[in-house]
Amino acid sequence: MTNSIDKPPKLEVHGRFWVERGPHAFLGRGRVDLLEKINASHSIAEAARQLGMSYKTAWDMINAMNNLADQPLVVRAKGGRQGGGTVLTEYGQHVVANYRAMEQEYETMLAALERRYPHFGQLQALDRRLQLRTSARNQLAAVVRELHEHGQRIIADLDLGGGMILQAQLTRASVEALDLRAGRHAVALIKAPMIALSAAPVDGKQTLRGTVTHIETDDEGNAEITLALPSNHHLIVALDHTAARFPLDAEVFALIDPRQVIVAVTD
Repeated sequence: MTNSIDKPPKLEVHGRFWVERGPHAFLGRGRVDLLEKINASHSIAEAARQLGMSYKTAWDMINAMNNLADQPLVVRAKGGRQGGGTVLTEYGQHVVANYRAMEQEYETMLAALERRYPHFGQLQALDRRLQLRTSARNQLAAVVRELHEHGQRIIADLDLGGGMILQAQLTRASVEALDLRAGRHAVALIKAPMIALSAAPVDGKQTLRGTVTHIETDDEGNAEITLALPSNHHLIVALDHTAARFPLDAEVFALIDPRQVIVAVTD
């Protein structure tokens, strides 16, 4: 019998959607579930039973929602076509319908984010035993495409996706120690101060094209600029001078010395 190591579950994008009024939670999935059950059964007790909660918990949730709403969501009815009991007001039904519509759009957004950042899941492949922590602000998931020999130096072509290739210069000993080879998943580490910016490509320099999406400056004129790359990665560049030449939404080119790229791999 051979021993095996369980692989971690696949990384997936999830989130919780709720509506607040001021500092107070107004609507969430659990509360809307309760409203829908009340609408179907006309009974707080039955709705609470179906959801596995106490009557008091359900009643407290209803009171909290009614207190925060512009109009009551739930009222007690006497007789009538629905036979009395507890019912949702027309306003309550409208609130529930709008919440479900917004929740669906939220889920669609999460699915779009998962498609937009396909390389995010590859980060789980990092050796968990290493518990890697690094001062490098940029950690770019990549796939090794090709290795080029230059004497005792090896140039590794790292495919970032989106047609972008990042080159890293390594020693032969490092390549052997990492067992680096074509097709292997890796992470490229680059310190933010080791990257320069240019408004145009520079001959003889490795460049990655990107768009400025965020700028932070301090009182001394230092700046951190975030670039969105076509590969769906984000690159952080630290400059020790004003970033005025690189405004938001500008297309710029990051200059990266292959010697400044560190490569990390799994076992």
